[in-house]
Amino acid sequence: MRGKALIFDVKRDCSEDGPGIRTTVFFKGCPMSCVWCQNPEGINPKPGLSFNEEVCTSPDCGNPCISVCQAKCLMNASPIQAINTSCTRCERCFPVCPAKALEPVGRWVTVEELLYEVCIDKPFYTSSGGGVTLSGGEPTFQMEFIGRFLQALKKEGIHTAIETCGFFSYRHFQEQALPFLDIIYFDLKLVDDASSLNYTGRSNRCILENFSRLSGESNVPIVPRIPLIPEITATKENLTGIARFLKKHNISSCSLMPYNPLWKDKLKRLGLTAHYNRSAFMTKTEERNCIDYFLSALAIQPLTVYQ
Repeated sequence: MRGKALIFDVKRDCSEDGPGIRTTVFFKGCPMSCVWCQNPEGINPKPGLSFNEEVCTSPDCGNPCISVCQAKCLMNASPIQAINTSCTRCERCFPVCPAKALEPVGRWVTVEELLYEVCIDKPFYTSSGGGVTLSGGEPTFQMEFIGRFLQALKKEGIHTAIETCGFFSYRHFQEQALPFLDIIYFDLKLVDDASSLNYTGRSNRCILENFSRLSGESNVPIVPRIPLIPEITATKENLTGIARFLKKHNISSCSLMPYNPLWKDKLKRLGLTAHYNRSAFMTKTEERNCIDYFLSALAIQPLTVYQ
């Protein structure tokens, strides 16, 4: 929709997405398809449908959702079956579902609407040194909109941050987003290009080049974040390679993000198939090993590890 952005969540009172108390806006659409994606509902750039069969009361409810579905993507069963890919978002099923088993994924907003929504929390930003963080999905996937939104936030005197996968046009980012950012959280996943293609669907060349240019040309603080995915990113070879890359660019700190398997429940509700099967959280030993890999590469201290 012209002039609008597609978002799938706005979370308030966040403390892990930047300094102070923050409101995080999750933008829909991502150029990458990481097999461990924590927010799989944010990958598809179109509005979608989430179906929680565990709370579905079919057939006791009389299945009003099936009778109003224009796309015929809801099938009569116990519980019902939802063909997510067929959903046209006619919006008729959501209000008639008594158990709230059907939920929309994504809504369109204007800059003015979104600004009003996040400014409700402005007193908390002021008192805590917080602000607004753009996340996703991948916020730069909707670059023109986030540029206007970030500019509006700065006019309100609000601290701004972005969480990015790093796969974007540097020129567009430099022109539209960078002048209005106070901090950049930049994901570095895989240092090997073949592994990046295999596990994220994209080459890492653009990502590493964008990081190198930002760290060398911009005065905006850039914080690298490494997701620790067992047997994929959390290997000695990958982590020491990233550590050496960061040392080369004189980066003094980074964040290691321990693996969280809770994204799998989201996949089921979206009707998607998992391509990574780890179901357990990382152990403290695994986390400690990852830190040791960095230290052994004589790279970065101090390290911030989010639990």
